[in-house]
Amino acid sequence: MTTDAHYDEGFASSSSLDDSQTKEVLRRRRRQSSLGTSVTKTSPSDLLASFPVDTLIAAEPSERLIWISSYFWATYQYISLPDNTLPINTILVWTGLILCGLMVCHVSSRSNQNSKTRSFEKSTTDSSSDDLLLSPTLKSPLHRQTFDAPDPSLPAPTNRIFGASRAAFRMDADDGLLCGALLLIMVAYAQMIHVMDTYENLLLVTWMQAKLELILLMSLIFLILVSASGVLHPVKRIIRKRGLFVSSILVSGIVTFIITRLTSLTPILGSTPIWLTVFSIVAYQWSMYLCVVALKRCFTLGEMSVISQGAAVMVNMATETLWATYSEAVPTYIKTNRMGQETVMIHAVILGMVIVGVALYPLLRYCRKLAQRPYWRSQSSSDTLQSIQRRKIICAVSVYALTALVVTLIVTPVCTTLLHQNPFLWTLDFVFSSPPRLFLCMYWATTIGITVVAWVLLLDLPSNAYQNGVPENQSRAKKLTSALNKKRKLFHGLAVLMFDSFLRLAFGVALATFIYLEYLRYFAVWPYGKNIHMFLTEFIDNRDLGPVILSHMYLLIGCASPVWLGSSNLFASLSGILSLGFGDAAASLVGKRFGRWHWPGSKKTVEGTMSFIITVFLSMLVILYTSALIRVDSAMTTLANMDVGDWTRYLLVVIAAALLEAFSLQNDNIIIPLFLYALVIFSQDHSQLSLSYQ
Repeated sequence: MTTDAHYDEGFASSSSLDDSQTKEVLRRRRRQSSLGTSVTKTSPSDLLASFPVDTLIAAEPSERLIWISSYFWATYQYISLPDNTLPINTILVWTGLILCGLMVCHVSSRSNQNSKTRSFEKSTTDSSSDDLLLSPTLKSPLHRQTFDAPDPSLPAPTNRIFGASRAAFRMDADDGLLCGALLLIMVAYAQMIHVMDTYENLLLVTWMQAKLELILLMSLIFLILVSASGVLHPVKRIIRKRGLFVSSILVSGIVTFIITRLTSLTPILGSTPIWLTVFSIVAYQWSMYLCVVALKRCFTLGEMSVISQGAAVMVNMATETLWATYSEAVPTYIKTNRMGQETVMIHAVILGMVIVGVALYPLLRYCRKLAQRPYWRSQSSSDTLQSIQRRKIICAVSVYALTALVVTLIVTPVCTTLLHQNPFLWTLDFVFSSPPRLFLCMYWATTIGITVVAWVLLLDLPSNAYQNGVPENQSRAKKLTSALNKKRKLFHGLAVLMFDSFLRLAFGVALATFIYLEYLRYFAVWPYGKNIHMFLTEFIDNRDLGPVILSHMYLLIGCASPVWLGSSNLFASLSGILSLGFGDAAASLVGKRFGRWHWPGSKKTVEGTMSFIITVFLSMLVILYTSALIRVDSAMTTLANMDVGDWTRYLLVVIAAALLEAFSLQNDNIIIPLFLYALVIFSQDHSQLSLSYQ
């Protein structure tokens, strides 16, 4: 294919654009060319200059120190609980296993990197090597860059899984192994502390401990598979990638059996039918495999693990609920802790949309194939513009019809059984039976409308600096980048304005909607795929290197995850909103505008980090005092019980989150909210911070 056909990799191809949209794409391409954004080959020296080598080398120790110290603090906080249901010796054994796994992965990674460096020095002409990646192509939804042979000094991530090459992972960051192995363990410890401190329900504590044991088991299996992948990588040509995936499932099953049945490390999972645990582990493995194969270059290894562990826990909870509904032979802790109606709907819309994607995949793929067909070059009379357009319409109508069919025949009956009423009627009753919720819907619609108008105004600002596609001077490039940054942070502010407890369900519906819109965009489903693509490409950044656009989903998941965790701790529940809506937006805007001093080995500025800390802390003060001012009883009680020590601990937690945001190359929209959530739970007096969202 030509360069034009590959220009929008995230979309089907340029052939699916009409004349006006083609002109828009060409205008952007000329603008990028005038700004010096290459769409052709780049020399190795340019690649080396653009790749954050110094950042990776210098920031790695700082980030590692933050993760390890935070993990030890989390473990200490959990061990210190007076009525801990998991023995201290068991916790220490788990900690030792996780740390040993990290050390083995680190040693294996360094060994592989040294061997590949020596191999590169011996020969740089083996074009079939997956690791040398001669002339690799990095395609994002907005631009195409082709690089020559990489410099062996590049500290590219070497920890992998399923025998995948490094091209399967996001290449502008390290592998994020510590994040992938430790983050959700810290969150699970925090949830255990919160449940034991807030609720006097032993069965609920048992249910939460089962989730903690599952996450510990997934993290251990993750480290085992990463270590094994490093050993088996040289023979992956003999064992195909799918063979490695199947082998990984077998290894995971064996490890699960040994841990749950032959040791005392998982007392709750050990008394639970093993098929439920194995099914959850397989869901985790399958999610990781999809990230590696279908979502190449969208995630680092650590981000894959965090997303996949979250997906596996969702599958585990949904499976438990279905099992408890349709069977009587269920453990007591599962039977008495079924998901509430709101949680059932959240799981239904998200997992239901995944089912829609799986069921409609052949048809969606055919839509993309039609959009990629270059009809203007075809010599066949059957491949005329009218014929292809007719097929697109028929295929699109089939997609929409089958979507409705799957929702009606699969998702709705299951929800009806769990809710004991039709889910659509339940939703209408949930929204319209409460005047405040109805008012919130009107408020959100107004907020979104105002944001769209502001976005359009910001979008038009940089275009005035161009005449005939040529910038007046090189400083215009900074203005274009600044405008893009403002537009992205505008939606961070929108997330803040729309925050409310009602968002637990609204977040789930929004995520399901985003997933479905991405189906339409990526597979170029008529008539919305093109317009969605043109809109979303305005917001991508260097992390959107893969075939799908995930920036908006990152923001949504980051804001939603602390809310979904359901803590009655106001400080914890606001972690996503404060860190992304206030802190990250302020850090980005202040850092780019006023930043002068950079952290050692990082592109982030000290000024940006300071603005993150100040903004988050002051925002929390404003929210709490405003709630008390309007005489919210729980807010007044919280303020009465807060002392200088409590605020000091919260400030230290915010500082830790700000430093991680400054030094980490992982996606902060996903990592920082969960990290801050866990640290807040560890640091606060939970019996005093009980603002309820119910």
